[in-house]
Amino acid sequence: MGQASAAGVGAASLASAAVGYVVIVVAARTLDKQDNAAFLTFWSVVFLVIGVLGGIAVETTRAAKTARNLEVSGSVPAETPDGRRRPRMGPVALAVGLGTGLVLAAASPLWAPPVFGTYATALVPVVCVTAVFYAGHAVMMGQFGGLGRWGTYSRMIASESAVRLAVLVVVVLIGATVAGLAWATAAGTAAWLLFMLLSPQSRRAFLQRSDTSLRPYLRTVWHACMAAAASASLVVGFPVLLRLTTTDSVYLESAALLMALSLTRAPLMIPLQAYQGVAITHFMSRRSEGLKAVAPIFGLVIGVAVVGAAAAWLLGPWLMVAFFGEHYDMSPAVLAALTFDAGFLALLTLTGALTIASNRHRAYSLGWVTACVVSFALLWLPLDIETRTIISLAAGPLCGIAVHLWVIVRSAPASGAAGGTKRSTAAP
Repeated sequence: MGQASAAGVGAASLASAAVGYVVIVVAARTLDKQDNAAFLTFWSVVFLVIGVLGGIAVETTRAAKTARNLEVSGSVPAETPDGRRRPRMGPVALAVGLGTGLVLAAASPLWAPPVFGTYATALVPVVCVTAVFYAGHAVMMGQFGGLGRWGTYSRMIASESAVRLAVLVVVVLIGATVAGLAWATAAGTAAWLLFMLLSPQSRRAFLQRSDTSLRPYLRTVWHACMAAAASASLVVGFPVLLRLTTTDSVYLESAALLMALSLTRAPLMIPLQAYQGVAITHFMSRRSEGLKAVAPIFGLVIGVAVVGAAAAWLLGPWLMVAFFGEHYDMSPAVLAALTFDAGFLALLTLTGALTIASNRHRAYSLGWVTACVVSFALLWLPLDIETRTIISLAAGPLCGIAVHLWVIVRSAPASGAAGGTKRSTAAP
């Protein structure tokens, strides 16, 4: 990946983060405190769903890169060596998204009222539609990442943000409501349809075949989505976990903490999520190096987390009040701790990318699920909501990182190096 391509991905991901901030600021400035808490809960749920389906992008990146390496005479054979057909990844992804949307709709009487309250009727359709559209976006991102088409990859990130911002402007001009802001948030996930309409290259990528037959491909997608579900629960769905472990009276007064959660992790996590496809292809090309391939990036992430925590301590309380109003005052210690915790999530994302690149799908999902379970369990501690949040977001990711690193190091003797080139269809 050249410097220009890396800069393009970086610029697009920063634009995406900026648009996310704009949506949050607009919500805080146009909705009252309780409505904003409801919108932030929706924000958490919809990006939780997006995060789960992001597993499609993770596995598609690996499959597309592997399939490209198997190309013969410019195309991947339609069948595997055992005679089974290789599925086209785009239609499979849409089927997964549609199935997810239908399951969410069918189960909404159980989950929506306790999560959305009186807004359930308006917000459930937005979540379900987002699931379908984002599946298409995810498979396209995975294809372009795996094929190394970083220019198109960057444009897809930018287009999602641009569509979201455009619809947000329309909603604000008409009159911002919780439901209106929700649809504006979801609109960006349909931007990939413009690429399908205007770009033959995108249509070919959508119909690209996997490197395996349907059943093993769905199995690896399942592992990736399971890990992504745990990842999304910690990265963007954490307010839902707080909602389930906190009384109504305390939660509805926690808009400042919910806002701080979004603000303190976005600068690190949004660009890193955009770079996840880059990381997977990077590690796949350097599997023989094992942990050495990730060490420099680890150091960079830790450095950014330390600097970010210091900035959050010094400037965070002032910025919270300046941007969102006096009701959003937060302790500098809480803001610094939340920012530093985001570094642990970033490290867990990187170790997960290393396990996927090494074709260890079970280890990938196990690490993330461990982190999620530990974090959720710690939210039941009899402490105030800020302390529970800080402890949970530190301990959970550290346990997940330990699982990933243990599996990678343990596999070293069998492959000759940690993360070596030996490939097996059943990951440990």
